[in-house]
Amino acid sequence: MCVASIYEARRDMCAISAVTWQELKRGVSRLSEGRKKKYLECCLESYEECFDVIPYDKFSASICGEIQARAEKDGKPLPNYDSQIAATAISNGMVLVTHNTADFEQMKENAFLRVEDWFRA
Repeated sequence: MCVASIYEARRDMCAISAVTWQELKRGVSRLSEGRKKKYLECCLESYEECFDVIPYDKFSASICGEIQARAEKDGKPLPNYDSQIAATAISNGMVLVTHNTADFEQMKENAFLRVEDWFRA
């Protein structure tokens, strides 16, 4: 099954975490003016229309703090943004969809995090 068909089947259940939204906006804003930046700005406008942006709230922050503390006790500190994204997915009972699954493997070990890579489905 291709990414587009997976998305179409689940589009009503898809959202973007506020932390991911921040990373996307930052990345595009840092680009030099040009066709690539204009294209990506249009993509972000489309995403904003299609997806809810899920806030990083107190519940997510509590989960994030617990996950980070467990990882630090194991001597394996976690990246802050990735931890926040994972905690947002966990606190909302959602699956974290990413092509970069390796960044979330350790968090899967320390919390109930479900991760899918739709590019490898």
